[in-house]
Amino acid sequence: MNKTNKITVCVEGKNIKVEVGTYTLRTLIIKKLNGMAAFKESKHQYKIWTISKRKNVREKLALEGKSKEEINDICNRINCFKWKIFAKRTKIDYIEGNIQFCHFLAKKYYTSYLTLKEAEKHIQEFVDDLKERNRSSNTIHDYLASVCKTFGKYMGDYEHPIRHGVCLKVEPMKYNTKLGEKARDLGLLTGLRRNELAQLKIKDIKFIDCETVHIFSIGKGGKHNRTVLKGIVAVEKLKEYIREAEEKGSDFLLTKAEARVPDALHYCRAICAQNTYYAVLKEMENDPAKRAEYVQKIKNEFKRCKRKLKEDLNKPYRLRGYNREAALSIGKPIVYDRVAAMYVSLFILHHFRTDTTILHYLVK
Repeated sequence: MNKTNKITVCVEGKNIKVEVGTYTLRTLIIKKLNGMAAFKESKHQYKIWTISKRKNVREKLALEGKSKEEINDICNRINCFKWKIFAKRTKIDYIEGNIQFCHFLAKKYYTSYLTLKEAEKHIQEFVDDLKERNRSSNTIHDYLASVCKTFGKYMGDYEHPIRHGVCLKVEPMKYNTKLGEKARDLGLLTGLRRNELAQLKIKDIKFIDCETVHIFSIGKGGKHNRTVLKGIVAVEKLKEYIREAEEKGSDFLLTKAEARVPDALHYCRAICAQNTYYAVLKEMENDPAKRAEYVQKIKNEFKRCKRKLKEDLNKPYRLRGYNREAALSIGKPIVYDRVAAMYVSLFILHHFRTDTTILHYLVK
């Protein structure tokens, strides 16, 4: 049992009473996040329930005469998976973000034993401190998302900088190591995430023909993904890595040491997405009939995944506002072919929207 009491601490010359307990705040947070683990459940099903519930509430509020802004604010707070975490990696990320919150509170209030109820009062202070320390909008967003997940809060209730998709990291390859050469090459070749590369086995790779290979993996949220790679070079490289693994008597393409390198594997994933995008684009430009083939492949994949294609593939994706200016500043296009982008989304990155693919992978 976590017994609580009030203590007085001096903060910036003022005596403030705060509530502390028997256990450290870090312990309480980790325990709470562990309780949210739902690794074998389907996030997609919860999303369907959320959409359905929002639709019903939206219709009810509209009949009551609520404004569009009020309806959107209320519906955005409806989340059927608020207390669920579907991937181990996500839980680890949430813990890391919350540890930063714990460090901030311990430094400011001179105790590591604040209760969850007390800590919740200081979320905005944490965000303000991050802004004062000039942390990036992406970092602030990730830390705030982690804390809001723990306390069941809505991010929109806290003032924080807008996170933009278009941003170029300084020296993305500066952490590259000699040991990481194989992991980087596989990342560039397949576009798989770090954890997916670490779990990649020989049996997960299926050669369809001399120019096509399918890779089956378990992705974020426990999704069963199928990566489609084309080209003789890709096929031959994978066969070479498989031969190396078999010679070592290993089922995995990477050793544990190779998978844990600090190299910029996510950057490799982005480059793979870009290479695939421009390859598909060039193929459609050289042979206009290929566009219809790619559109059909996209529709078939949505059907296979039991998803609804909501985007108009005939309409190009145009960057606007900040993202447009940022793309121009680094010499990137501001208009993207939606068919090629959606193909990359489905078969390389395993997203179902082109905006995520374009803003976070193609414009890098």
